[in-house]
Amino acid sequence: MSEITAQWFQLFNLYALLGTVAGVVVIGLLLFNIVRYRARDGVNDPPDAPTPGRIPPERGRIGAVWILTGLVGGILLTLTFGTINTVNLILTPPRKPAMTVEVHGFQWGWKFIYPNGKETVGELRLPAGTPVLFKVTSDDVFHKFHLIEFKYGVDALPGRFNEVWFSTDIVGTYTIQCFELCGAGHSNMKSRLVIMHPSEFQKWYGGG
Repeated sequence: MSEITAQWFQLFNLYALLGTVAGVVVIGLLLFNIVRYRARDGVNDPPDAPTPGRIPPERGRIGAVWILTGLVGGILLTLTFGTINTVNLILTPPRKPAMTVEVHGFQWGWKFIYPNGKETVGELRLPAGTPVLFKVTSDDVFHKFHLIEFKYGVDALPGRFNEVWFSTDIVGTYTIQCFELCGAGHSNMKSRLVIMHPSEFQKWYGGG
């Protein structure tokens, strides 16, 4: 798993946890009040119950309002800062990435250009544990360069380069998929991401 993916999952789990807690509290209070204050034979309405033509008296406690406001504000600030930190991590590459790879999307595939001029189509090979900066563009229409297993990517737009960085320590083969509807061959616009041991990568990188 990459550093970005790990932080993304932490943020997702935080959203899910806070959303679940808030949902349980709200629905629980709703059901409690429905049962407790339901209409029953022989039980009169409370004195402050709303009636047509009469303004009901003030009710509630200002302290509860401040507590709820503080809780809601704290939740929103936590989610906001977590989101900002995750986006900044995705958009801010290391100061000195070990390698910069140009990624060109086209109908319907991906071409990868390495610093030494080596080019591949349909397969991107990278060394494990090495920060890599992707400079992503498109040669025709809008595409999106997306790393399926790592849950993030970047738009590939004609005439400009968007940057996103990546690193993982886990050797294996993963999927690159276009996430922007780009024509009849969109569903087949895939490539392989092969993460290799650094020594094996260097042999491949320096070969023909």
